[in-house]
Amino acid sequence: MFSYRYAYLLGSLFILFPIWLILFRARPDLRHAILKASLLVGIGGPLSELLYTRDYWQPQNIFGSRIGIEDFLYGFLIGGIACSIYEVVFRKAFSKNRDRKHRWSHFILPIFAAMFVLLNSLVFVFNMNSIYASILIFISFALFALWLRHDLLIASLISGVFVGAVMFVGYLIFLHFYPEAIHRWWFLDNISGILVLGVPIEELVWAFSWGMAGGIMYEFFTGLKFIKYRPSVI
Repeated sequence: MFSYRYAYLLGSLFILFPIWLILFRARPDLRHAILKASLLVGIGGPLSELLYTRDYWQPQNIFGSRIGIEDFLYGFLIGGIACSIYEVVFRKAFSKNRDRKHRWSHFILPIFAAMFVLLNSLVFVFNMNSIYASILIFISFALFALWLRHDLLIASLISGVFVGAVMFVGYLIFLHFYPEAIHRWWFLDNISGILVLGVPIEELVWAFSWGMAGGIMYEFFTGLKFIKYRPSVI
């Protein structure tokens, strides 16, 4: 029996980190974007856990605390994966010219602040479970971005599918080594209780919604458009 104290850390390191590293090494031109997305989501990881550990789950961590370094690591990795998986798989690069009309970089803080206020309102005012509230926030952002940038629709949907697939396969591997994790950590009575091969369906919907939003955030805020990737020849 493997110790569940290290399960969250090892799952991130041995399942998500190899995928993140493959994407990072495959595309030198995307590394700056990947690192920015990873750091941003990594910082948001522990903050979001302040909500998730109230009503959704409470994973063990190496320090035995409510919030751990694992939360930053998980956010760091899933942020970078969502940001780049579409571009790497479909060999897309960014154009050098930015669309000033659809560049929202000056509105990053107001948009994130609005998302934060809405998220907390759904949880604390309307008593919505935090996982459903975050799914709604991600989908809302994706729809808002797609309303302004129709050209990002395919990237958003495919990123959602890919991130969902990564999470699903990752959980199947994880549960092979830690088969009791779901019943130990998740507050199944607070959610639907529907499991897909042992994985809570909320995890898969969350992954899809995060992929939809995270997969196009960088392009949306910078005003960049996709072009065909052509590696530099040395």
